[in-house]
Amino acid sequence: MAQVKMYCTDSCPFCRNAEKLLVSKGVEIEKIDSEENAEEFAKIAAEVGSDSVPQIFIDGKHIGGFDDLSELDMDDELDPLLGIA
Repeated sequence: MAQVKMYCTDSCPFCRNAEKLLVSKGVEIEKIDSEENAEEFAKIAAEVGSDSVPQIFIDGKHIGGFDDLSELDMDDELDPLLGIA
């Protein structure tokens, strides 16, 4: 199973939707609160070119946000990335 890291906040509905989708696939998520870890998130945001949440990484590869994750799922590309295909 792939390693999933997600920078998020508790109040973000897109973060909750991303978590719900990933959990439905049996994936454990390392959730990192972007507000509590502001310096770390600022570095990540600069690297990926976006300071919105969630920012999702699968096995170290930047996936993007919930819309990107959802699109991968609709295109049947998410399961192989997660190692569940």
